[in-house]
Amino acid sequence: MTGNVLIAGAGSTLARALAEGLAGRGHGLVLAARDAAEAGRTAADLRIRFGAATAALGFDARDALATSALVARADAALPGGLAGVVLAFAAMPEQELVERDGTIGLEMIDVNVRSTMALLESSAALLETRPGSFLCAFSSVAGDRGRRKNYTYGATKAALSTAMEGLSARLVPKGVTVLCVKPGPTDSPMTWGLVPSTSPLLARPETVARDVLSALSKNRSVVYSPWFWRPIMAVLRTLPATIFRRLPI
Repeated sequence: MTGNVLIAGAGSTLARALAEGLAGRGHGLVLAARDAAEAGRTAADLRIRFGAATAALGFDARDALATSALVARADAALPGGLAGVVLAFAAMPEQELVERDGTIGLEMIDVNVRSTMALLESSAALLETRPGSFLCAFSSVAGDRGRRKNYTYGATKAALSTAMEGLSARLVPKGVTVLCVKPGPTDSPMTWGLVPSTSPLLARPETVARDVLSALSKNRSVVYSPWFWRPIMAVLRTLPATIFRRLPI
């Protein structure tokens, strides 16, 4: 796989780690984030360190129409257009806040569902005419089963996982790799204070990025990262509801 890649949500630590891995493999990068200046600084750093062609764009994931238009903007940002799209943005408010204030949950849906679907559909329309391209989106293990501590966030990620499964059926026959990434808690500002820093379940962004690059090179459709989340979630999915409800998770 070669060519230019759009990373939407490039401000996150996980997205930066993946951007470094892609740049190291010779990809050009269009970095899009709410803070366009920060995206520009990251783009300049990657250009200097890896010699990668880069561009930076601003966008607000709370605006579904603007997010939908992002793909066309990114396709024109570097010569040769896009050969890949990575969706790496999400909102994750605490479950207790959503329960106290329904507007917070609606704002999360705007980002995690409305804007996410807008970007996926515009990406699919572009990439389905480009065999050898790829579409990658970061879902979560939280979407595999509803847990009392984050079921609203988990519901939005379940929607993303379902969409990626359908997009895989649509695009893979046309030569497009569709990868749904299901990381566990990753060491980032999003999970700060939610998972102890010493927890063996907390992954480094570099680990997740490495797993994503490996999965893309093998044309896989789903990857859990780190690997041990696949058997963990397989067990949790098989538990009867009467038992699952008793778990303090």
